[in-house]
Amino acid sequence: MLSRRHPLQIRLLNAYKLLMGILLLLVWLIGIGHFYYWERGEIKQSTHVAATMLATQSSAALMFGDTQVLRENLASLKDLEGLRWSAIVPTRTNVPVPVISEGDVPDDIQRLIDRLGKETERMSLMELIVRAPIMHVGIERGQLLVAVDLQDEIKGFLKVAAVTLLLMATVFQLGQLLFRRIIQSIVAPLDDLLQVVVTVADQVRMDRPLDKLQRPATDFSDEVGQLAGAFNLMLDSIIRHDDLMRDQATRLAQLVEDLRSLSARMRAVREEERTRISHEIHDELGQRLTALKFEVARMAGGDEGNRIGGQIDELIRTVRVISWELRPSVLDSLGLVAAMEWQAQDFSRRLGIRCSVDLPEDELHIPSEMATDLFRVFQELLTNISRHAQATRVDIILETTGEAIYLDVKDDGRGLHLRDQSRPSLGLLGIRERLDRWGGIIDIDAANSDADPPGTRIHIKIPLGKQGTFSELEQAP
Repeated sequence: MLSRRHPLQIRLLNAYKLLMGILLLLVWLIGIGHFYYWERGEIKQSTHVAATMLATQSSAALMFGDTQVLRENLASLKDLEGLRWSAIVPTRTNVPVPVISEGDVPDDIQRLIDRLGKETERMSLMELIVRAPIMHVGIERGQLLVAVDLQDEIKGFLKVAAVTLLLMATVFQLGQLLFRRIIQSIVAPLDDLLQVVVTVADQVRMDRPLDKLQRPATDFSDEVGQLAGAFNLMLDSIIRHDDLMRDQATRLAQLVEDLRSLSARMRAVREEERTRISHEIHDELGQRLTALKFEVARMAGGDEGNRIGGQIDELIRTVRVISWELRPSVLDSLGLVAAMEWQAQDFSRRLGIRCSVDLPEDELHIPSEMATDLFRVFQELLTNISRHAQATRVDIILETTGEAIYLDVKDDGRGLHLRDQSRPSLGLLGIRERLDRWGGIIDIDAANSDADPPGTRIHIKIPLGKQGTFSELEQAP
């Protein structure tokens, strides 16, 4: 009922109800109890006084047997409030009068006297019986019994209790309404402040600007107003900081985008230059070396000519390797699938590492820039395996769906520890930079050297249909 899970206004109202309810109940119980015992005490006292006075007045009449006077004395009690019956009972055998009574006297009056014993009264919820001795010359000659009915008193008491309870309930309700207004005047500014705080939290969580928020009112000078003013100052500081951070984030994002565009342009220019150099080396230098070989063969013969021709053949093979390393001609002539297959075979031939290749049967219909980036990523992965993995087998899978291109490269080497991924690596940075251009992602499943089986699995996904920044730069003036 007073739990902090409930709003402050409800807790204050519940506290008021509890405290005021207990207070009014205690006041009601104390007041009603006092009224009850005070009223009954008044009746008891007046009955005792009347009985004592009547017993004194009846002393001589009882001694001399004057029943007329005794009856007149009992009749004088008729004005006593709630009188039910009265009786004079002789207790000496030498008193020449019978039992004299007024009202509905019980038949076993003598037994009633015996039960009273030495008590001067007996009070129940509905009846009061008072006994007064009738003395003469210091000797008890009889007893006066007066019975008072308390039903009317009980009815009056219940009416007073009901009226009092109704009055207290009315006071409680009026007080609750007044207290509710007081609480609202205190809590309403706090509710406004809380609403603004919640709105700020939501705006920050959803990364929305805060400059259009409505601030809490501060047109009062109590503690709540001071709190609202302090909050407004804090909110202004947060808004300034938020604007500054957003401006810095915008400039940083623009800078990153510019750097990525510049990097993509530099890679494109480098690929163009490598292609041009590769073609010149392959065509010009290769043709001149071939012509030189024929000229040497024509001019020189025998062993000397064969030796020089063999050196020229070795030089021609070296020129072809350099030309391939700069730009594989098969990538431009036959496409990505054929280039990756040739690269895997060359990798296996040079390093003695078995390569299992699973490639599409048909060539992929993707932009040439994307094919170049994907081939360079594949080359970088094989280079890392040859340098660090100490592997004996590499499994290569290239597949495409209507939504993306997937490349999986799995080796059985010593494994790439997870902490190695956090080290600066130009190879991984270059791979991620090329993939970011096309919205691609790389996932490295790096097992420890103690894993069974060890090794590293690299999964690359490039979604289809994403426009690259290279094409945009190509179109730029």
